[in-house]
Amino acid sequence: MPNAITLARIPLIFAIGFFFYASFAGSKTLAFILYVLTGVTDWLDGWAARKYHQISDFGKLADALIDKIFIIGMFLLLAGKGLVPTWGIFCMLLIVCREFFITGLRVMIAKNGTVMAAEKSGKLKTILQIIFTGAFFLIEMLRIDAAAWFPTEGICLLTIINDVLFVTATLLTVHSGCHYWQRYHRSLS
Repeated sequence: MPNAITLARIPLIFAIGFFFYASFAGSKTLAFILYVLTGVTDWLDGWAARKYHQISDFGKLADALIDKIFIIGMFLLLAGKGLVPTWGIFCMLLIVCREFFITGLRVMIAKNGTVMAAEKSGKLKTILQIIFTGAFFLIEMLRIDAAAWFPTEGICLLTIINDVLFVTATLLTVHSGCHYWQRYHRSLS
C-alpha cells in the first residue's frame, strides 16, 4: 500500500498540469486542491509504511525519487506559465542540480548495498519546497478563481512571504545536499 501511494503521485502531476493550464472557471482551484492532495500523499506513504511495518528499500528510493520528480514537474509547470521571477529560475536550477546530484549519489551508494534514507534536513527541505511551490499555485488560484473575494494587497503580501520561503528552501536544499555528501561520499568506494 505505501508504494502504491508513492507511485500515485506520478499521474497526479499530470492532472495538476492539466487543470493548471486549463482555462475554464475553477481550473486553478482544482489544480491547487490536487497539489495539496499530492503533498499529503508524500506524508501518507511514509506513515503507512511505518504503521504497517512495510518499510522497504524500494519504498525509500521510490519516495525520494518521486519527491524530486514531483517538485521538478511543478517547477516546469510554473516556469512554463512565466510565474517564477527571474531570480527564482536561478534558485530552481540550484534545487534541481542538488536533487539530481543527491539522486545520483543515492543510486551509486545503493550499488554498494547502502540505502540513503531521508534525514531531517532532507525532509525539512522537501516540506519547504512543497509549501513554497504550493504557494505559487495558491496565489494563481486566488488571482484568477477568487479575484472577486481576495484583495490584490493580500496577493502581494503572499507573494513576498513566498519569496522568503523560496530563498529559505533553496538555501536549506543546498545545505542538506552538502550534509548528504559529507555523510555518504565515503560509501562510493
